[in-house]
Amino acid sequence: MKNLHGLSGIRALSFLLAVALAVPVSWKGLTGFYTWLSPYIMLNSLFSLKSLVWLNIVAFLVLIFILFRKRWFCHHLCPVGWCCDIVSGLNKRTVFSYKCLPDINKWLAILSIAAALFGLPLFIFLDPLAVFNGFFTVFSGRLSIIAIISLLGFPLLLLTHLFFPGLWCARICPLGGLQLIMTDVKNLVDKLFSKKEEEPLPIGVGRRYFLMSGIGLLGGAMIPRFLKPPEEKNIRPPAAVAPVLFNSLCCRCGNCIKACPTGIIYPETDSDNLLGWMTPAISFKSGYCLETCNKCGTVCSSGAITIFSVKAKSQLFIGTAEVHLENCLLVNNKECIKCRESCKYDALKLVPEKNMLNAVPVVDTDKCVGCGACEVICPENCIKIKP
Repeated sequence: MKNLHGLSGIRALSFLLAVALAVPVSWKGLTGFYTWLSPYIMLNSLFSLKSLVWLNIVAFLVLIFILFRKRWFCHHLCPVGWCCDIVSGLNKRTVFSYKCLPDINKWLAILSIAAALFGLPLFIFLDPLAVFNGFFTVFSGRLSIIAIISLLGFPLLLLTHLFFPGLWCARICPLGGLQLIMTDVKNLVDKLFSKKEEEPLPIGVGRRYFLMSGIGLLGGAMIPRFLKPPEEKNIRPPAAVAPVLFNSLCCRCGNCIKACPTGIIYPETDSDNLLGWMTPAISFKSGYCLETCNKCGTVCSSGAITIFSVKAKSQLFIGTAEVHLENCLLVNNKECIKCRESCKYDALKLVPEKNMLNAVPVVDTDKCVGCGACEVICPENCIKIKP
């Protein structure tokens, strides 16, 4: 009994820490850190990008614990599981048996990870830690009503557990499914090398996993052929991967939105790009992309925004400035050089024009990265950043 109380205390502390790191305050590189704990996100990212970053070591450690302790993460650290267990305990009347339901969680895990080998992590957005962190993006205070509704996945899970206790954790959660798969694989290997002849190999399990993997690989190979690269109407954060991969690899955790110091990243809710629903886009209404900042890449655990250095920002082109001269103060023979002064990349020049008293701003497209500084500072709104 003391051990159970001890585990409950650890889970409660884990929940409080997860909440503290998920709320939209200045945690710098630690914003939404719990998403780095998920081996499900890590494997989807690894197979999609064919690369690792040093923070993936954390998820690898969790993966090792899972091999030796069944659903270790669920029982010790998962903030979503702890909350779902508490809510499930509130239902004293409903007797809900999920044993007759299929292992949806295992299917989701294997299909997504297998398809990720072809750059299409189908269900990465269903990771519970991504859902948990995404919910706290609601409190950033810069979202539309439709975006807020789209981020209510965590309360929806709790409501589901109130009426169907244990359903998400036991049969749907892909992170839980991955942990069960790891236990099954370990048991298969143990029995394969076991000297006890009376223990037959559970071949049915291996066949099911082979079937799941085959379907995932087939889906990952075929589905991208029917997905045309969307016409980018929105500006993406620096170092974002290609559009089709970006839309599927982004786990919608909201870490980049909460970490952005100028508040220019928001979740996309464009009905013309449903595959990119709730992925991060940039608006320069409240500020611009600071030349000294790389936080969005630092906190992205899925790799949809790759980690980059501040020095590399001069080579990360997210858009191009376009100057509409008809309202420019210089064209109207008034003094103004704010756009040139604001550009940290020396991409705006004042060039003399014939029949004009003043020079006019001209954009050097080879240098302009689309940071938005000139758009924000222009007093006549003559400059717009285009993707």
